[in-house]
Order: sequence, then C-alpha cells, then structure tokens
Amino acid sequence: MNINNIVTAICSLLLIPVGADKFFAFLEPPCSMMDNISPLVWSGIGVLQILGGILIWLPKVKKYVVGFFFIFMLGFTIIHLTNNTYDIGGSAFMAVLMGLLVWNPEFIKGKKS
Repeated sequence: MNINNIVTAICSLLLIPVGADKFFAFLEPPCSMMDNISPLVWSGIGVLQILGGILIWLPKVKKYVVGFFFIFMLGFTIIHLTNNTYDIGGSAFMAVLMGLLVWNPEFIKGKKS
C-alpha cells in the first residue's frame, strides 16, 4: 500500500463521519459555524462530504473530488479564521491532506490516480 492510498483512506474515513455529523450531530464539540449557516446549506455540505468520502476512491473522479475539497477546506479554514472561531483544526488538517494528494506528481499528471 503506497502513501497515496493511505492519505486517500484517511480523507475518506474523515469525510464520511464529518458529513454524517451534519445530520446527526454526534461529534463533540459541534462545529462553531453551525449556527451561522442555513440548515439547507449545512445539509448540502454534509451530502457533499459523504459523497466525497465515497467518490474519492473512483479513479475517474478522484482528481476532481480532491481538487474540490482542497479548495473547499481551505475556504472553510479562512472562514473560521475570519470569524474568530476555535475549531479550525478539522478543515485545516483536511486541506493539508488534500493538498498532499494534489501535490503528488503522479496525481497531477493523471497517472495511477
């Protein structure tokens, strides 16, 4: 198993429960942005995260999923910082993991993705 598969597995295993948390609120502490985002958008984010956790394993769409979530997580890290919230760790960590996948030269060239 190579490092690309390990990082992909970690991303998948993090995206699915974080997405499910948008519906069942089982992670503690809850996201501090939860009250600032409309319930419809909050649910949409959850669906995107669950789908991302599944689709990241499909070679044909992996590049798009990873690219989207790299930008998405960077965006939410910035949103957390501008709102002076305390829980930026999750989005920052995911942005770094997705960045590792995007930065991988094999990934950029489209080989074995």
